[in-house]
Amino acid sequence: MTQANSALSSANGVLRAHHLPFRLRAGHNSRWVSVYENLPGRRVRERAVRGCSSQDDLAIEELCFRLVSEARRQPGATLEQLLGSPGDEPGGMAPRLAPSWPEICDAVVAFQRRQGVNMNLVGPFKGQGYFRLLPADGAAREADVRRFALHTGDSLRAHLADPAEPLVPVATHRQGFRQKREVVSLLRRAGFGSIAPESLSEELKGMVNHKKVVLLAAGESRRRIPSTEAIQEWLDQVIEEDPLWGWLFAMVATYGLRPHEVWHIDGLPDQNGLITIGVAARHIKVTKTGFRAAVPLPAEWVERYQLGGGNGEQRLEELRRRHVPKFVNEDGEPFDPERDLVKRCDNNERLGALCCHKLRSSDAKAEFELKNKLYAWVETAPAQGKKKAQKRKERCVPYDLRHAYAIRARETTTWNYADVAAVMGHSPEVHRRTYLSEISSEQTKASVVRRLLSGGSEAAAG
Repeated sequence: MTQANSALSSANGVLRAHHLPFRLRAGHNSRWVSVYENLPGRRVRERAVRGCSSQDDLAIEELCFRLVSEARRQPGATLEQLLGSPGDEPGGMAPRLAPSWPEICDAVVAFQRRQGVNMNLVGPFKGQGYFRLLPADGAAREADVRRFALHTGDSLRAHLADPAEPLVPVATHRQGFRQKREVVSLLRRAGFGSIAPESLSEELKGMVNHKKVVLLAAGESRRRIPSTEAIQEWLDQVIEEDPLWGWLFAMVATYGLRPHEVWHIDGLPDQNGLITIGVAARHIKVTKTGFRAAVPLPAEWVERYQLGGGNGEQRLEELRRRHVPKFVNEDGEPFDPERDLVKRCDNNERLGALCCHKLRSSDAKAEFELKNKLYAWVETAPAQGKKKAQKRKERCVPYDLRHAYAIRARETTTWNYADVAAVMGHSPEVHRRTYLSEISSEQTKASVVRRLLSGGSEAAAG
C-alpha cells in the first residue's frame, strides 16, 4: 500500500467512524483527491477538490478534518454546502491554517463518543484537560503532543501557568504512561496523524520497560502465564481473604473475561455453566466487543467458587454497589432509559484498573492490594556466558488469567480457534497472534495428542 493510499484509507476510516456519507479517493486521471457522497437510492455524487493532491498526506488529513468539522456545524448539508461550489474558489481548495486545539478537542471527543468505549481517554480533551488549556489562537503541533506524552500531568499544568517551572519526565513503567500512549493513538485514529504520527507511538512504545522490549525482540517470553494448579490454589486463598474479590477473579479465570466485563454480566451460570455478557442489541455496547456467551473452563470451578446462584447474585450486586458502572448516551450525558436508546459504559477502563491495583500496580496503595499474590514462572534471556534461558517467578496481572484461559482451552479441549475466539470475544487472528504466542512446546504437544485421540475415538464410535 502506498503512503498516499494509506492516508486516504485512514481518512475514510475517520469519516466512517463519524457516520458521514462521504469518502475520499484518488481522482480518476487526475492528481486531485475526489470526494464522493453516498445518496439515497444507491446514488453517488462526486467532486474533485482542486488543491488537495492525492500524494499530499497533510492535505488529505486537512480535507478530512474540514468535512468532519463542517458536517458537525451543518448537519445534513450537501457536499457543495460543506466545500462550497466549484466556482467559488478560483484556485481550488482555499488555503486554511492547520486546526487549533479547541477544534481538535471537539472532534476527538465526538469521534470517541461514537466508538462507545474508553471515554476516559478523552479526559485531556474535555473541561480543564491539558489540551483544552493550550493556546487557542495557533495551530496544534506535534511538539504539543510529545510534551504531553513525556511529562507528568502536574508538571505540565505548572509549566503552563509559569514557563519557568520545570517539566518532570513521566515514569514509563506506570499505568499513566500507557494511557498517554493511548491518547496519542486516539489522536491519530481521529484523523490527526500529522501531530500524532505512527513514529511517535513507536518511540513511546520503545520506552516502556526497555528490558521487556529487548526480550520481545529476541523472541523471549515475557507474559506471565500461571498454571491451572497455581490459579486454583491462589483462588482458594483469595476467597478466604476477600470473598468479593475472590469471586470476581474466579469469574475472570473460569471464563477468560476481560476484568471490566464482570460488571456487565447479564446472565450468571445456567445449568450448563454458560454466562452471558452485555446485551444483545446493536445500540447497547457496554463492553469492548459487545454481547457474547462464555464457557467455563474448567467447569468444576463454577461450583467450587459458587459463581452462580444466590452467592453469584449477591457478589455481583455488591460489586456494582461498591464500584458503580457509569452509563452514558451517545452524547456523553448520563443514560436515561426513559429518554435514550443508545447506551455505553463510560468508565470501563477505571473498573479494569481497580482489578489491576488489587493484584499488582505501582500506582495502587499498598493497603488496597490483596495479601495473597499470584505468581508464574517466566522465561528470560540467558545470562551472560550462559546457554540456557533463565526462569524466575513474577507476579501476575488480571489479564494473565485471560491468557491462561486461552492456553488451557488449547491444551485441554478440542475446540478450534474460531470457537475459542468467539467465547473470548475477539477474532481468530487476534487469538492466534496474541493469545497463543506464549504456548509452550509441551502444551502444543498435549493439544495435538488430545485432538488426535478425540478424532480417533469419534471415528471408532461412528
